[in-house]
Amino acid sequence: MTINLDNSNRCNFIFKVLRSYVPSQAWYVRKMNILGGIMDYYHGSSIMGLSELKPYASPTSNLQNPVVYLTTSKQLALHYIWDDKRVGTKWPMLHIRDDGVLVFQEMFSGALEFLYKGLKGCIYRCVGDYDIDPNSGVLTCSTSKNIVPVVDYEAVDDVYEKILDYERKGTFIYDKFEERPLSVHNRIREIIINQIKRVDLFNNPTHAYYDFFQSKFPEYWHEAEELYKNNNL
Repeated sequence: MTINLDNSNRCNFIFKVLRSYVPSQAWYVRKMNILGGIMDYYHGSSIMGLSELKPYASPTSNLQNPVVYLTTSKQLALHYIWDDKRVGTKWPMLHIRDDGVLVFQEMFSGALEFLYKGLKGCIYRCVGDYDIDPNSGVLTCSTSKNIVPVVDYEAVDDVYEKILDYERKGTFIYDKFEERPLSVHNRIREIIINQIKRVDLFNNPTHAYYDFFQSKFPEYWHEAEELYKNNNL
């Protein structure tokens, strides 16, 4: 039997076949542009009015070379609208579930509001054929070493409120710090103390974590400080 399909139906047919064979975690193949051709990509920024996105080397990124960071998820791009004055390094605290739902795994009380309340920015849309970059550490992240033209954008007046809109739609889960189990709180403690040690934070007052950790993790900061004074850190 011969099945005649136009390009659009052919794509849908192949995607359905693939989905029946791949595990759920791998179902982002539909976002990986496996068939070639152009797709929509998004980039969140607090900088308004950009007509192009230029490669940038972030000192805290998994990637060392200058690149433009893009994602196939417009919702995810929203979380990368960032205010460096609040936190000097991007720390979205996100988990992407197998079904694509974003889970904000709060590491201190009121983190979602602290990071995003009143923050303005843009979600830029770009069109092209960019490779998913597994080294980025984000499943839906694509990168480009070249300048990426902006097609259009959506202005966001309050990122926090926009995120909560997705919660009402069922594609965002707010896992509040107070509701997380003790085992998770203990793991957060380990992460913070290990980060303090890793970047030698007590001797590095210009680091982005320095004021942030003291303000938002005072208990862990004081514990690490005592360990440091006793040469146990």
